[in-house]
Amino acid sequence: MLTRQKTVLSLLTQAGRPLSPTVFVKLVFLLRHETGLEKDRSFYDFVPYNFGPFSFTLYWELGSLRQNGYVTPEEDRIALCGRTRRLAEEEAEDLPSSIRAAVADVLERYGRMNQKALIRDVYTRYPWFALNSKLPERDAVSVQRPKKARPAVYTAGYEGRSVDAFFNDLLRRGIHVIVDVRANPVSRKYGFSGLRLGEFCTKLGLEYRHVPTLGIPGSARAGLNGFASYQRLLKRYEETMLPERAAEVEDVGRLMRRQPSVLVCVEKDVQCCHRSRLAEAVARDTGLEVVHL
Repeated sequence: MLTRQKTVLSLLTQAGRPLSPTVFVKLVFLLRHETGLEKDRSFYDFVPYNFGPFSFTLYWELGSLRQNGYVTPEEDRIALCGRTRRLAEEEAEDLPSSIRAAVADVLERYGRMNQKALIRDVYTRYPWFALNSKLPERDAVSVQRPKKARPAVYTAGYEGRSVDAFFNDLLRRGIHVIVDVRANPVSRKYGFSGLRLGEFCTKLGLEYRHVPTLGIPGSARAGLNGFASYQRLLKRYEETMLPERAAEVEDVGRLMRRQPSVLVCVEKDVQCCHRSRLAEAVARDTGLEVVHL
């Protein structure tokens, strides 16, 4: 079990009572932002959503805890299952003392607040995360929507990032369209399959487009074993594959002139990703600057 999942069990154990989904998420959010877990890149990240700060990853892993019998199946309350409570407590006790203390601290400061007071407190101190809230408490907070990103050829790689951190960054930057340029949009990392990306874009008010013909087929990647081999592949992509996809490159260019859009692929290092060569081709076609996020 992951440390962050054990932290969820510790929260439910120390709370000693069922939590509403809204309170539960707010408490995990405060763990992220007001304890030593702020520096833990493996802990949950958050994005502004319907009820304030939300983590798609947290809810997905909560589903796993339910399936494994640690958390009750009810959607309107989050609590430990009585029959597996001792197992959950053992998992929580396995945490470093610093994390257990962080959970206790957050519960001491915020665990006695009623739901409305907790929402108001979080919205007041973290107004960005109230951006897309549908709750009435949103009206009491001044939230400035991010400015629409200036026209440019934006690119981003999701390697090493959670889907929540990835989307939160794009929203803050004023990006409106994700252009997925993977030939095959599958991913073992939660949230980054084409299906999931499209689903999350819809929920967050973004547009998702998949342009598989601008990707590199998996067969062409066989045998890659280092920087030099990547560069040979990217040179072949730029000189051979892209000229055959001129119409698609033009389409992407037109889109980027109309709306702030980002070319998305896997690799963190843009030098080892075909989006760098694609971005240069789009830039030549449009006269826009290339910006790697």
